[in-house]
Amino acid sequence: MKFYKISNSNNLNEVGYYPHCESMKEVGDIQKDIIPFDGRIEINFILPQPKLNKKAKLNNLIGVAAIPSRFLVIDDSFLTLLSKYEIGTYQKWKLQSWQNNNLIDKYNLFIINDTAQHKYINFAQSEFYVGSFKDFKYKGNVIEVKNYEDYLFRKEKLRENKLWLRESKVVFNLQDVDVDMFRFINAPCGGYYVSEKLKNTIEENGLSGIAFQEIL
Repeated sequence: MKFYKISNSNNLNEVGYYPHCESMKEVGDIQKDIIPFDGRIEINFILPQPKLNKKAKLNNLIGVAAIPSRFLVIDDSFLTLLSKYEIGTYQKWKLQSWQNNNLIDKYNLFIINDTAQHKYINFAQSEFYVGSFKDFKYKGNVIEVKNYEDYLFRKEKLRENKLWLRESKVVFNLQDVDVDMFRFINAPCGGYYVSEKLKNTIEENGLSGIAFQEIL
């Protein structure tokens, strides 16, 4: 089965303005370290309140600059569609969003709780090298990585010297994927991924604001 990385469309004919939201009526706690990167979010936190640009269209998936990429901001229609598919455990919170001082109550903060980079990226067959935070073009020594735990260890050791573990090739291991949506974080190619089956349903239902990139 094919899988696709999803992201916010930047086609202005489709979205009107990109990103949809550049300012907030309420930032909330969304950027704070109290929000875990992985696993269920058990704490109460102040939700953000996005202010959409007046030109932005009310797409099914919207881009909010202040909300970290481990979350999606999706409308009720998109959420209902996802609930019919096997996507593992997830959480959702109703957001108060605003456009032209009008309250829009159809958007949700959404996250898949468990991450999958340790299962679906083959780190041993992927290719890594030493990069630099100061010089994006710098390409240092090749680094061999055994698995996700080794990746995190080597990444942190390089960070101590203000260096960066970068990838020149990422090999995926998707043969045994048994869900229609998953996410990666703190690893190469971070973000959300959907199966071809779910992608087709999204397109057949005319959901907008979504870009797809096939992963090989």
